[in-house]
Amino acid sequence: MNPTLQRAVTSFYNLIYEAQTFATTMARLDLADQEHYAGRIEGLNWVLDRCQELEDMDANLTPSSLQRVLGDVKSDLDHELSVQRREKGRRADGREEALMFVADYLTSLMTVTEIESAKSSV
Repeated sequence: MNPTLQRAVTSFYNLIYEAQTFATTMARLDLADQEHYAGRIEGLNWVLDRCQELEDMDANLTPSSLQRVLGDVKSDLDHELSVQRREKGRRADGREEALMFVADYLTSLMTVTEIESAKSSV
């Protein structure tokens, strides 16, 4: 994987960690909205679990392999979002909000990976 793509993946992962840190801090500060932030934390934890393969990624990972991993994560994420929208149970709003936040960035990362994959196959 080229260094730029590797930095993009690392930035994606760091973004999730930073969002998790922010939600944790806000849950401690904003007691009135604590459940909402707890939902965000729960959603971000879910994403981190699904992205474990990205964290353990090897610098030799090819763009097409990365594309496969990201596709799997996106599929799981889309499914989890549909479950959240149906259930709207405890902490669902914060959890759904966190999943939608990550989905936008994941889509961008997938587009970049697709472009890099096309470049390397030419």
